[in-house]
Amino acid sequence: MKRVTKSSSCNVLTVYEKKFPHNLWDDFYRHNGSKLYNRLKKQMYQDQGGLCAYCECQVTDTHKQRIEHFNDKSNSTPSKNLHLDWNNMIGVCLGGSDIRNKENPQFRTAANLSCDAYKANHAKILNPLEIEAFPNLFTLDRKTCRLKAHSENCKQVTIPNNPYPTTKEFVTNTINELNLNCDRLTTDRHKVLIAYSREIEKGRRAGDREILKNLPISGFFLVFLQHGEFY
Repeated sequence: MKRVTKSSSCNVLTVYEKKFPHNLWDDFYRHNGSKLYNRLKKQMYQDQGGLCAYCECQVTDTHKQRIEHFNDKSNSTPSKNLHLDWNNMIGVCLGGSDIRNKENPQFRTAANLSCDAYKANHAKILNPLEIEAFPNLFTLDRKTCRLKAHSENCKQVTIPNNPYPTTKEFVTNTINELNLNCDRLTTDRHKVLIAYSREIEKGRRAGDREILKNLPISGFFLVFLQHGEFY
């Protein structure tokens, strides 16, 4: 998980919200045959580089892209309509809930759900819209491809309204609540790690010191680039 930075707040949702400030999310979703919703989702995923805000997997299929309200819409107040709050929304993947497909039958179990498809409704997790970009609070165990809290970086960061005694516990709980170390995700990370290592080795042999800058920054590559562990 990394910080999600929003683009301009002037978009189809904010224009709609000014016109219909008390409408619900379903009203916006159905408006004009969902055309506004689809435009909003496209912009959201452009902001996020096509990545899920939780597991950072690449989501290119628009049918597998979802918009999630981080703070429950039911907590809206007369002065804050969370249904239509642009700064309360992130793009997320299906979290393995599309298990009826035939691509990866070995992962068709509840244990391999992740992200919003796994977490409880009131789970206390880090908000990708609010965490700082640096230092990175997550690190990767290269042997197991499991995410864990970065102990030293967590000591440097104080998170407002942290429900846990330490930042490290907050990060660890986020990983657990989103099931970011399920077999499905660690297998995907391992594939990327192998491909990434091969590219780094090619760069070394060719004497290309710019290889890190030239590699595509997408998906789990971000984990390795942030730590500089391969060069």
